[in-house]
Amino acid sequence: MRKLFQPKEMAFIALLAGALVSMSAFAQESATLRFGTALGYAPFEYRGSDGQMTGFEIELGNAICAQLQKHCQWVETEISTMIPALKSRKFDAILASIAITEPRKKQLLFSDKVHGGSSRIVARANAGLTEQVATLSGKSIGVEQGTNDESFAKQKWAPQGVKVVSYSNQDVAISDLIAGRLDGVLTGEVQGQLGFLDTDKGKGFAFAGGAIKDPILGTGDSAIGVDKNNPQLVASINQALKTLRADGTYQKIASKYFPPSIDIYGE
Repeated sequence: MRKLFQPKEMAFIALLAGALVSMSAFAQESATLRFGTALGYAPFEYRGSDGQMTGFEIELGNAICAQLQKHCQWVETEISTMIPALKSRKFDAILASIAITEPRKKQLLFSDKVHGGSSRIVARANAGLTEQVATLSGKSIGVEQGTNDESFAKQKWAPQGVKVVSYSNQDVAISDLIAGRLDGVLTGEVQGQLGFLDTDKGKGFAFAGGAIKDPILGTGDSAIGVDKNNPQLVASINQALKTLRADGTYQKIASKYFPPSIDIYGE
């Protein structure tokens, strides 16, 4: 005769089964580090000629995973949806050249600095544009949606008569600049130089004016963003970054994407 479990026994078994499932899921999750990123931002993150994700931060992220002895999984998304996607646990951390700003600090925990940088306008050479808003009034300036550049341009330039046009990624904005549908694109200085001006597509274009400094743009430093409920992951990533800089791995990866004249880490 088969024995029937009593209600209390059934409840205990259900509780034990749930705990085992949770432990299994945790073990599986802890073996993988999922990075959310946005492509179209060479040389930091982009799709190579072989169709694979590549770039400075892609390689750095893989090195972080190796240091932490985790499998690296990359989830492609857009900058504008990254924080909601992180909070809904579609990935564990954001590695996509996101700048450290006060508003983002209210939503995220940031790792130690990954790299430095500043924002500048790229436009046709001799277009007469500068970072001064008086030269931009009536002009169309492209920005990547969800970035600090977009926030700055909409808050500071749009009220002064600048037409700010948002794009899903940087590549599309640059394409419209080349086609003449934009007068300029506000972008990261390194990305603008290496990802556009130094390429064949960038012939006839140049930086318009100097670097732009504003609290909305933050310090210019970029870092890895993590959910506020996961300080342990931030600590692990910081330790990995410290090791990679100390043993020369960071510098070796950087040398593949940046000329010696560019100190991508900065002070």
